[in-house]
Amino acid sequence: MSQTAEQLFDRMRSAGRKVLPMHQYLAEHDLEVLEAYDAFLRKTIYEKDALDAKTKEMVLAVACLGAGSPLPVVAAHARKAMAAGADRQEVLQALELAAAVAATRTMAGSTLAMMEAEKD
Repeated sequence: MSQTAEQLFDRMRSAGRKVLPMHQYLAEHDLEVLEAYDAFLRKTIYEKDALDAKTKEMVLAVACLGAGSPLPVVAAHARKAMAAGADRQEVLQALELAAAVAATRTMAGSTLAMMEAEKD
């Protein structure tokens, strides 16, 4: 392991990231995995810039919503997207698209369950 847990946490905090209970647990029980996970996040979210900030934050808002992240996390990404130039309608439509996909998957699953139930 190339660094201590506290060095890793200091780097996360200095980048404006929160040290979460999952980070603390991994630091105590599997620092190597925490380092790899942190490197993955840095490379994909924080350092890679193929997307402009507005788009990246809208994608993050939608992905967090779909992953079931707490609403303050989704709101933080929506706020960052607007700060980076997205207007309210762009962010709202992105979130609505996520809701539409979720609703479609729920309806499809419900319908398939009923079709299965009626086979008997």
